[in-house]
Amino acid sequence: MLLAVVTVLAQLDRASALRPELSLIVPQPFRSFAQSPIALIAMTGGDAGAAQEEARRLVRRRPLPAEHLFVLAMADLRAGRPRAYAEDFRTASTRGWRFGPLQVAAAQAALMSGDVRAAANRVAALWAAEGDNPSRDPLTKALLAAPGGPEAFAVPLAQTHVWSDKFLSAGPALAPAPVILRTVQAAQAAGARFDCDDLHGFQRRLSARAVDAALDLSRCMR
Repeated sequence: MLLAVVTVLAQLDRASALRPELSLIVPQPFRSFAQSPIALIAMTGGDAGAAQEEARRLVRRRPLPAEHLFVLAMADLRAGRPRAYAEDFRTASTRGWRFGPLQVAAAQAALMSGDVRAAANRVAALWAAEGDNPSRDPLTKALLAAPGGPEAFAVPLAQTHVWSDKFLSAGPALAPAPVILRTVQAAQAAGARFDCDDLHGFQRRLSARAVDAALDLSRCMR
């Protein structure tokens, strides 16, 4: 009988990963998957201490995911512990380039401090990991409008083929054409090799805006 009860509770815990409402009926000692929604529910409440306690429990039970450390960082911030927040956030940022909220927060902080190189890396992570993140385009606009932003963004653009085609397609809508052209030219100077069809399409989009897109077409990838 005891084994059957434990089995059922374990199944409920696992099911809460898909149905967070089930987390509320999983007893505290059996929470693994269920601890994440419990911590998030606590974060939305008014008790900063309870939020911090649940977030710490989450990290103790599942310490590796960056998003769990991010929840703890937010709980520390709400509890008035800025040093703990900074440490948790810094640790999470070394693990979680695919976790959108972490990259958004880090990009915003970097832009506010004027660190365009750090902001460029964070914004690039959003392009690579989450094409539908609603903060991606506004952050890209802010980065490209910042002094040195286009040149900073050109570096991660040159280092990957994962999202460069996305930028060639969507970039012209995010900044004045000369700024977008300067970004792509700087990426080519840094060694970027764009897909030939994507690069020609980019040229056509800029030409439609009466911009002469002088680009190196000799090293594109066919």
